[in-house]
Amino acid sequence: MEFGTGALKITPGHDPNDYAIAQRHNLPIISVLDKAAKINENGGQYQGQDRFEARKKIWADMKAADLVIKTEPYATTIPRSQRGGEIVEPMISEQWFVKMESLANKGLDAVHNGQIKIVPERFEKVYYNWLDNIKDWCISRQLWWGHRIPVWYCPDNHMTVTREDPTQCATCGSKEIRQDDDVLDTWFSSGLWPFSTLGWPEQTPDLKYFYPTSYMETGYDILFFWVARMIMSGLEFTEAPPFHTVYLHGLVRDEHGHKMSKTKGNVLDPLVVMDEFGTDALRFTMLVGSTPGNDTNVGVKKVEANRNFANKIWNAGRFVINAIDGLSDKELGIRNQESLAPNHLIPNSYSLADSWIWAKLQTLTRNVERQFQNFQYGQAGQEIYEFIWNDFADWYVEVSKGQMQNAATKKQTVETLARVFDTCLRLLHPFTPFITEEVWGHLR
Repeated sequence: MEFGTGALKITPGHDPNDYAIAQRHNLPIISVLDKAAKINENGGQYQGQDRFEARKKIWADMKAADLVIKTEPYATTIPRSQRGGEIVEPMISEQWFVKMESLANKGLDAVHNGQIKIVPERFEKVYYNWLDNIKDWCISRQLWWGHRIPVWYCPDNHMTVTREDPTQCATCGSKEIRQDDDVLDTWFSSGLWPFSTLGWPEQTPDLKYFYPTSYMETGYDILFFWVARMIMSGLEFTEAPPFHTVYLHGLVRDEHGHKMSKTKGNVLDPLVVMDEFGTDALRFTMLVGSTPGNDTNVGVKKVEANRNFANKIWNAGRFVINAIDGLSDKELGIRNQESLAPNHLIPNSYSLADSWIWAKLQTLTRNVERQFQNFQYGQAGQEIYEFIWNDFADWYVEVSKGQMQNAATKKQTVETLARVFDTCLRLLHPFTPFITEEVWGHLR
């Protein structure tokens, strides 16, 4: 009591926490601002004044009434709009909500019973935390774009809800009807995407073929906002989960680890980067060095280094293709049926270097296959990079130059070059599809 009055100021119409207190204690919800942020009829003598003007006037009136004890600087957090910078005023309003408890239970069960797998697994806890503590979902937005709320009103404020646009009020028959001005929350609309784009609720051929799909790949930051909504909507409306696996990648940050944003001015424009260094270089940079669920720092220097890797592939391709073109018809000979078999080896004519590069390639293939199965795409790309750059281009290609000077080993060396490089291009194709397709088209 020595500190204060013992009273608590409650503004249920303008504060989320105070609103919760008011709900528990059945307090009246009083709003003092209108939609233009001016004082309304509940503001007494200050009615019609702008919020900032009214605050100054109230303070001046308190001083005039000798109600002010002292003034002092005080730091507080004021919410502002990210786009325009305006001060945000919380206020009560009528909105449309979806009751979420039964939807959330279905979403929880789908992951608990293994219908849906989340990669990396640690994000299952994040998913459970959201759905275990679910709140009813406000799905209406006061925006100029989006799907309009499918509700119509007559002058008597009767509501009509239909699948198709009505021509009259379903309650009183009035033809003077207007549609709700609000639009659906973006996440509500996008949550319907897996099946609504395929002709649902009709059982179209596309819906039968493409739903459910297999893998869902997206950023971990929208695991609840989008992924969970798709799962809950899919289970509710189609009685089937929309996919069996969710693969979550990290966020792309700048070279210093800061989140890219227009306000910071640190956004890397992919179109500009692709024009300068090539699309494959940017793709490879984004994939290699990343791990599931972890953020990736991307800078121009990394992309430039991978542009050099693309050049390495191109130059290696020219070397191998020229080596093939350099074989005479006699050296090429007529292949018998045995020589056409995959992975054909002729141990007597293989040199130690040929055998070594072939063994290294088999190890690489097994590792990449295993890493793809475990969603370790970045590690797989890194191993392919190191094999092509170090083992193949820097080591075996140099050895092959000497072997091709010898007529006895020339053909087998060229065949080894072609087979190994062919497999390299196949392994690399998911990462850098443009250069691999171009070079492979000449190689074959």
